[in-house]
Amino acid sequence: MDDLSAVRELLAPPGPSRETVARGRDRLLTEIARDRPPRGAHDRPARKRVRAARWATFGLGLASAGAAVAVVLSSAPPVEAPPPDARTVLLAAATSAARQPAEGAWWGNKLIRGVRFRDPGDRYTLEQTAAEETWLPTGKMTDPHWLVLRYLGVKPATPEDEAAWRADGSPTHWSYPYGTGGGLGGDSYEVEAAPGEARSFEQEDVDWRLLAAGRPLTRMAELPATPEGLRALLGPGDRELMTNLGSFVLEMPVPAGTRAAAYRLMASLPGVTAQGRVTDALGRTGEAIAYRDPADGSARRLIVDDATGAPLALETLAPSGELTGFTAVAESVWADRRPDLPNPEPAS
Repeated sequence: MDDLSAVRELLAPPGPSRETVARGRDRLLTEIARDRPPRGAHDRPARKRVRAARWATFGLGLASAGAAVAVVLSSAPPVEAPPPDARTVLLAAATSAARQPAEGAWWGNKLIRGVRFRDPGDRYTLEQTAAEETWLPTGKMTDPHWLVLRYLGVKPATPEDEAAWRADGSPTHWSYPYGTGGGLGGDSYEVEAAPGEARSFEQEDVDWRLLAAGRPLTRMAELPATPEGLRALLGPGDRELMTNLGSFVLEMPVPAGTRAAAYRLMASLPGVTAQGRVTDALGRTGEAIAYRDPADGSARRLIVDDATGAPLALETLAPSGELTGFTAVAESVWADRRPDLPNPEPAS
């Protein structure tokens, strides 16, 4: 049983109270008393027959009245346990994450990054994705590491968008005026639907830094394993913290204790809410935790596997709740050696 299931079990509705059982027993005895024959019957054989019939009736009455009580006790609509709040979800995820192994000479993390945007005619929404695989040696964070990049292409975002795309002639590329962006390419002029080949690159000039905090780390052991230590490392503001914590648990080779501390710190932030079970862009289900930015109404949503505490995806939602971008963890592994990489290109 995972930790979130255990929490739900503790919150499950209790059985009938002692008072309810007592009322049901009283009703049962009343029903039995109504079936008793009057005293003073004149012939003994008839009395025996009545007594026998009475005990037969008693047995049937007991069964039927007992069934009636059972119906009374069970026919009331069940009281559903309230869904777990954000703190419950995150603390359960922290407990699960703290038990996961994190050992190996190399850490590999494969991310799928995606953005959604409208076609030039504003008739349907497109989803553009790319895969980014990182392989880091765990001895020294300043040692060379490898990146594997592959453009995965563009497709309609939803079945409704696909229908509109087909009505548009099923185009395979889209032209945007310069400077309007359009996908992961930033200022892309042409957006292509076809995927590209995977390429790997050695990175020698990067001392692996925390993404938004910009603070160098030379060894994984320097990562704090307490919420207070992470707050000091990632920034004092709640808005900055939520942004950094989401990227931190998805994109850093953090030990299990550090990831658990990140979840606990996230659970302490104001404005973090639980959204229940959702499905991410890769079709997996998990528990969603959201933080709405008071500045513009957008939201960042972290989806975690409630059985292992592993992060599944970090999503960006428009104020309307529509998905605009995501980073999903396709695979995260620890290995004794770096795997063979496709089309390697040495660092220049």
